[in-house]
Amino acid sequence: MIELEQTKSGLITIKYNGRYIHSKYDPICESNQFIRGNMELINKPTIVVYGIGLGYHIDAIARKMNHNSMLYVFEWNKELIKCCRENNKNIFNNKNIKIFENDNKFYTNLSKYLSKAGDIIIHKPSLDTIRSSNEVLYNLINDYSFSKQSLEINKETVKNEEENYEANKKLEYGSIKCVVNKLKDSNKPYIIVCSGPSLDGELDRLRENREKFNIIAVGSSLRALMNKKIKPDVIVIVDGSEAVRKQFIGYEKEEIPLCFLSRASRWAVNAYKGPKYMFNGNDEDEIILRTGGTVAIPAMDMAVKCGTKKVILLGQDLAFIREKSHIGDFEEIYGIKDDLKKNYLNKFVEGVDGKFVNTTEGYIRFKNKIELLISNYKNVQFINCSKGVYIKGAKHLEFKELLKTL
Repeated sequence: MIELEQTKSGLITIKYNGRYIHSKYDPICESNQFIRGNMELINKPTIVVYGIGLGYHIDAIARKMNHNSMLYVFEWNKELIKCCRENNKNIFNNKNIKIFENDNKFYTNLSKYLSKAGDIIIHKPSLDTIRSSNEVLYNLINDYSFSKQSLEINKETVKNEEENYEANKKLEYGSIKCVVNKLKDSNKPYIIVCSGPSLDGELDRLRENREKFNIIAVGSSLRALMNKKIKPDVIVIVDGSEAVRKQFIGYEKEEIPLCFLSRASRWAVNAYKGPKYMFNGNDEDEIILRTGGTVAIPAMDMAVKCGTKKVILLGQDLAFIREKSHIGDFEEIYGIKDDLKKNYLNKFVEGVDGKFVNTTEGYIRFKNKIELLISNYKNVQFINCSKGVYIKGAKHLEFKELLKTL
């Protein structure tokens, strides 16, 4: 519900569901402070803002930006658009401001102008008004913002990934299309084996039913699978760190196809002597796999591009199970204790059983990306046989119960 109030400075401010969108004292002063923290973006020729409020911050940006710059404002909340139009018509009539509201081209335009601007200014109080009504957009914008912050913070990581790309493209490798074509149109469902702690309790069942599935394993689950004599059909890696090399110790000469992101660990890719296939090396690749922080994303996307109509997630917990965040082999692989829980400010989210589970901000972002991928494949059934977070769009089923249906 929207409420308008007169502030002590004589201006109008707005409350949405009981929360102020602008200052209840001086919205203009607040907006000037807001833009001072975004001057680097405001000086660009293309400026993208999410969140309109009553437009005070939009006015402030328009006054500071170059006369030939364009300001693109995106707002999903139609109530805010209507209220702003009634109380601040000027920004709707400014030829250097284009306002996009909730319609069927909203995401297309957001993607287009984000690509041009390379960054986004977020008016957080406006964004918070769609947290429950459009969780996908809310998470997309929050995750985009976090990714940009991480990019600034982790310049060494970016440099390392660039070096990975230069090293990897010099190696002999095949096209990801070769792997997809080999597995394409298999009648077996695809199971994505991740390295969450619940995997430990499912390995014996998986071994006994190995021939019922095509198995795509993330690199960190390889040792656990091989220790149980389960050989996956494909291994996928995306992480760029040197530590990924440890996932392959003892398995360097296997003949399992290794599918690696072009920026993945050059140490791991070089050490592995089996068949190798790079994906997302350039825009001319015939098959591009979706990526998004977690290796599960390209693994799931590969399964879909192989033509399957059923993708099963195993060990995709994204939460702490019995105080652990990874499989029991974690310590054997990396030589360090699985004590992630002690190092992060934890969150609590809904689990597959309806109870709250302990997780991290990073895992929540991975969950959001997985849910986005699932939402893009309406004709594919996703089944989550893990025991951690609830994943929207996936059917949640115990692995032993799933096996009864095959």
